[in-house]
Amino acid sequence: MKSAFHTGVKEITIRETPVPTPGPGEYLVRIKACAICGSDTWWASPASDTEPVHGHESAGVIEACGPGATRYKVGDRVVCYAIRGCGSCENCRNGIPTRCASSQFVEGGFQEYSLFTADLLFPCPEGIDFVTASLLSDAIGVPLRGLRRLPPAPTDSVTVWGLGPLGLLQVLFLRARGVKQIIGLDTVEARRKKALELGADFVLDPAGCDVVAEVAKLCGGDGADKAYTFVRNAQATETAVRSTKKGAGICTFVGLEGNFNLPEWLERTMVWSFYFTPDEYSDNVRFLQEHRIDLRRVVSDVFPLDRIGEAFAKRFADREHSTKIVITMD
Repeated sequence: MKSAFHTGVKEITIRETPVPTPGPGEYLVRIKACAICGSDTWWASPASDTEPVHGHESAGVIEACGPGATRYKVGDRVVCYAIRGCGSCENCRNGIPTRCASSQFVEGGFQEYSLFTADLLFPCPEGIDFVTASLLSDAIGVPLRGLRRLPPAPTDSVTVWGLGPLGLLQVLFLRARGVKQIIGLDTVEARRKKALELGADFVLDPAGCDVVAEVAKLCGGDGADKAYTFVRNAQATETAVRSTKKGAGICTFVGLEGNFNLPEWLERTMVWSFYFTPDEYSDNVRFLQEHRIDLRRVVSDVFPLDRIGEAFAKRFADREHSTKIVITMD
């Protein structure tokens, strides 16, 4: 089978490797599509001999079942999950493996076949193509968990910081939720235009305006009620806080960076949101179906595995012309 290996800075090499055999409780998945994630920054770093085959936003078809693997059968369409918990700690028992102190990150999507256990597989809805199916894990799970962690009200004015694929999907989902006003912020003009296409009411270039003043003006003289931020730098964090009104809520998907001069009387609620939990998957799919959301609207390109190096270069070096990029194995 063909497998893509990270072999140097901005270098990916396709190699022939053996098709693995599923062991007890394992499934051999024939990968059909795997999306490039914004966290796949290993591409621009020096390679290591111990690196696995990367790729963690994948979907495919069950090719073979190992001994005792009975939840799925050969031919079933599946979506793959990327976090494996220990299975026995309090967080795992409560269905939140993302908080497990011993959690492991599972990859292997940028190749033709990969092994998974049942806890890392979800049923793929019928009628969904595999490019779309590859977006049913991280791509929708991350922003939708953010809406659970910090639920918006219909009367809210909301800012979305960073209009990469996840930020664009956040705009799309906020519009589906019917919030009053969505303001997208990004320094890339093409992404601001895309946000307007997906439902943002206004977009701002934070490098070209006084964001606090502009957001206040758009919100009737006060700041935003909620902010969802996919940007990690000190200036963006402080500005995201200062452009919200007193008592507002802020959800970060990327953490915080820098030292801030933020007095106590600002009184904000800050929420961290990480990945999504397995129990949320069916609700996420139902949300898409109920609101008739077409995820292909955020996909700018689909590349075959043989052109994965070109795909990564476009994703990370050509932000004016790329949003979500998906690799297919056929």
